[in-house]
Amino acid sequence: MWLPVLVAFALLVLPVPALASDAGLQGTEGHSRARFPLAVHATPTGSATLDAATRRAVEDWNTLARDVLGVEAFAWTARAEDAQVAVDYRPRPAGHGMGVAYVHSRDGLIVPPVRIVVFEPVVRGQTPAEVLLYQVLAHELGHALGLPHTRDPRSLMCCVRDSVDFSDAAVRDAYIEARRHPDLRSVRDQLAAHYERLWGARGASQIPGE
Repeated sequence: MWLPVLVAFALLVLPVPALASDAGLQGTEGHSRARFPLAVHATPTGSATLDAATRRAVEDWNTLARDVLGVEAFAWTARAEDAQVAVDYRPRPAGHGMGVAYVHSRDGLIVPPVRIVVFEPVVRGQTPAEVLLYQVLAHELGHALGLPHTRDPRSLMCCVRDSVDFSDAAVRDAYIEARRHPDLRSVRDQLAAHYERLWGARGASQIPGE
């Protein structure tokens, strides 16, 4: 079954964000160690600045994955048909979220390709378009690796629906700061725990035939 994992970040001028969809990962899915790095392809945005943000999101995931897992998460491929993670950019429909990842899993293992759609960032408040694109793409790449939403407002993988009290000024400020200055190190512990569980449960963590 294809599971769309939606994200709709706060626009940084509102006290309460549009929250992400409940549909999505169960928190147990992932990839075998042998599959890394995942071949990733992104369609050009038409903007050098936004394309640079795309590259930075992938590079930052690689830096984190090398540190935590001992492997790079992604490797660029020039051919869209070879991609295990395919990123596409589209104009943003009215009332739509900012990004979605379509993840297919079987027996707890993600079945490539994962398709990610990032919608054109609409700038409101103090956050430039390239930062909005970076945070949305980095979030969706986390779903491509199997990471579900979290309850931590400081995490790039925030948030589980109705799990964060945005009426609390400190919580709201932490969330907004994390959106203005997204940092993949905020998901380090989540990534480590996720793959420790997955690979530990599968021994050598190989997929037959890989």
